[in-house]
Amino acid sequence: MALEFSWQLPLCGPSQTPGWAQRPGEWMQLAQAAEYAGLDGLWIPGGAHCADSLGVAAALCAHTRHLQLTVSVPPEVMLPAALAATLQSLQSISSQRVRLHLPDSEQGSLRSAFGEWLNRDQRNERIGEYLEILGPLLQPEGSEFNYDGRYFQLENAGIGRRPLPAPPLILDDSQDAALIARHAQVCLLRSGAPDWLRQAIERLRDDQGRLVFASSFGLIARDTEDEAWDAAERVLQQARLSLPETPAQVLPLKRHRHPARRFEIHPNLWQPHSDQPLCLVGTPHQIATRLQQLHGLGLGQVIIQGEPAVRELLRFGEQILPLLTAQGLRKERC
Repeated sequence: MALEFSWQLPLCGPSQTPGWAQRPGEWMQLAQAAEYAGLDGLWIPGGAHCADSLGVAAALCAHTRHLQLTVSVPPEVMLPAALAATLQSLQSISSQRVRLHLPDSEQGSLRSAFGEWLNRDQRNERIGEYLEILGPLLQPEGSEFNYDGRYFQLENAGIGRRPLPAPPLILDDSQDAALIARHAQVCLLRSGAPDWLRQAIERLRDDQGRLVFASSFGLIARDTEDEAWDAAERVLQQARLSLPETPAQVLPLKRHRHPARRFEIHPNLWQPHSDQPLCLVGTPHQIATRLQQLHGLGLGQVIIQGEPAVRELLRFGEQILPLLTAQGLRKERC
């Protein structure tokens, strides 16, 4: 299985305040850079503090030709029949390049921002009904669709559906395992250490090996190892994180010689804050080696984010992707 890469569009600032939402020209620049650099896709986040992912994707369709466009749409934002109709329109104008991520609204409390106050069991029931409706309405063939559930009731839905393939569906690993197995093509894992990722993949993997696993990582790549960790230290200073003291009874490992490496939880995997994704830090060869390890654990898709976005994206495409291609981990581009 080839390893696929998407770059995350930074629609929101580090403090969850709108950042790029006022600069659509920069979305287009980043999308075109991702296509030029040879990445497979663009991840377009959605949520209460981001620009509308569906609208952003529609704008980017005209500025890209090959990139897969993954739209993250909290299920509280749209009724399932309305989302199905919008996705079919996006499939049409993008030449079938859309993927759909339905995030678990428990993560980050999206549900309260969009006015939903169901408990966990009710949310599982609701998303189950949501997927039972969305699936048939995205099929290219079918008659009028009726549905009578606890949370949704539809009559004569799907009249205007078009003969287009349904976009692949991505669900979070925190959602119900049965729903993931029944509906998803891709499972998005929370960012974690290799041992945690391996256990999560073993727990969720289906017998047929149909499910693809994805996870998100930051990126700090430099020509030398010291330069990479110096850049990581600058990130710490800019974020003004409070650095915990190293316990006196714990002897620091040799790799902790740089102050920033106290947050290195695995070689070249750095997490200064528990609620942020792991960050790949090192030289291009070190990062390619770590990505090869993650692929060996079972990851099939990696979502990368870094700042400044265009420069880091081009560095990734020029210096790291060729190493992965030489290792046989990348499919040939058409």
